[in-house]
Amino acid sequence: MKQNILFASDLDNTLLFSYKYKKETDQCVEYLNGQEQGFFTQKSIALLGKINQSISFVPVTSRSIEQYKRIQFPKECTPNYAVTTNGAILLVNGEIDSTWYQTSIQSVKPWYPELHKIHDMLSSIPEALRYRIIDEMYLFAACECAEDAQRTASHFIGKTKLEVAVSGRKVYFFPPSINKGHAIERLKTRFKPTYTIAAGDTIIDVPMLLQSDLAIIPDANLLSNSMVPHLVAPNHIPFSDFILTQVLHKLS
Repeated sequence: MKQNILFASDLDNTLLFSYKYKKETDQCVEYLNGQEQGFFTQKSIALLGKINQSISFVPVTSRSIEQYKRIQFPKECTPNYAVTTNGAILLVNGEIDSTWYQTSIQSVKPWYPELHKIHDMLSSIPEALRYRIIDEMYLFAACECAEDAQRTASHFIGKTKLEVAVSGRKVYFFPPSINKGHAIERLKTRFKPTYTIAAGDTIIDVPMLLQSDLAIIPDANLLSNSMVPHLVAPNHIPFSDFILTQVLHKLS
């Protein structure tokens, strides 16, 4: 019988990492255009399999539905639930939860004019190499580098009521209700957990981390102004291995 604990985790650079960081023993779990894209460590697979049998493991990602479904979780690690699109969409056994989806759509509809306005404005910003509205819920722009992303964001910060968030070379424009913290609140209503653990690595994950009873992060600066109990991963082991070791320790 599963314990009533919720483990909500970001994916990219948290549990999952790109081919740029792979080692020989790591397992590819994602392909893009036939090329190896995303990896788990062997240790993470073993640990996540145990965790997935014991508690509610829910990935919470800014990936689109399509991007999330590219991930081929090892069978023992496959979550029954996943939250995609930065909290806007809940998947249950791979299918969209209609109630969750309709609630999100209704909250985002008033922001469609602003999303499309900014989408059109991005066409005149050379640093924004590609951009699109993700699953009808938020706007995303990709740049060549982090500096270009900051320059792109600077055109809009303070000039829109959408949340403008920069993560690496990417810029996100979120309606107020579309964030991972709100997603955790909705998951708590559904699962009614007695304890919530969250893991993430960027500013986009902070709202989720703030809703947890324990946050696991790679850098103390991510929660420098917060009183949320948190663990900071050491540099000498993979972040994913540290996260899952700590989660499993909490279950023992």
